[in-house]
Amino acid sequence: MEKVKYLGHILFHPFDGFYEAKVRGKGSLRLATILMVLYAVLKCFSYQYTGFIMNMNPVFEMNSVVIVISALSVPLLFVVANWTVTTLFEGKGKLGEIFMVTSYSMVPLMLGEILVTLVSNFVISEEVVLLTSVKAIMVVWFAFLMIAGLCTIHEYGLFQNLATLVVTLIAAAILIFLFVLFLSLMEQMVSFFITFSQEWVRRT
Repeated sequence: MEKVKYLGHILFHPFDGFYEAKVRGKGSLRLATILMVLYAVLKCFSYQYTGFIMNMNPVFEMNSVVIVISALSVPLLFVVANWTVTTLFEGKGKLGEIFMVTSYSMVPLMLGEILVTLVSNFVISEEVVLLTSVKAIMVVWFAFLMIAGLCTIHEYGLFQNLATLVVTLIAAAILIFLFVLFLSLMEQMVSFFITFSQEWVRRT
């Protein structure tokens, strides 16, 4: 509970909060993992229960596994990419600390998902702009927490941090390309062995 209470302090005092989490161990990887899983669950909840005025998803074709994987792949890819980049740029943050900053910073997004999903069932079309504004505010809050947290744990200045974020996006794109290439090669190998085994069975 102490870690959960301290999360509230981080949300409103990110520079001081993330510094204490890094130096004095007030952060929690267990809580960060719970938040990440909760984010994926909320994505499923939002997909299905957002009011029809704002919900453009094909609800009857909902696939929870795909939603969870999509929700988790982006932040986890960012964590790995940022760690690889900042290691080269002498960043002080460890992989677990980057994961913690990312998970903690996603709390405003989760609050926005809950609020918009619930309220969207009771609004009219003219009021949708208010909920859109709320989501935009939560995204800005998330971005501020991320920048503040990464600056703190890596001991970067603002411009150096922004530069590494740009390089992180490039690194993430490269990782995606390598992953897709790996899947393509694995698919070709599996196809080859299946064809080979079928031919071998026929000849024997």
